Amino acid sequence: MTEKQKLIILSQPQRATLEGLSNRRPQLPTDPIRDELVTLGLVVKQGAKWALTPQGKKVLAAGSNRRNAGGFSV
Repeated sequence: MTEKQKLIILSQPQRATLEGLSNRRPQLPTDPIRDELVTLGLVVKQGAKWALTPQGKKVLAAGSNRRNAGGFSV
C-alpha cells in the first residue's frame, strides 16, 4: 500500500525563513513563521540552534526548481 502524498507549498516568508535557517542566519527568539514550519515538520530546534529536517531540506531543494514553483510532494 502506498502512502498518500501531500503537497507542501510554502509562502514567500516561509521560504525565506527556511532559506535563512539553512544558511545559519541568526534567529529571533520568537518567530511565528518559523513556528509554522515546525508544525509542518520542516525545521527542528537543536539546543539553542535551529536545523532543517531531512524533509525540510527536500522541500527547500524542490522549491528552488523553477518548474516546480515551490510545491513539493512528501
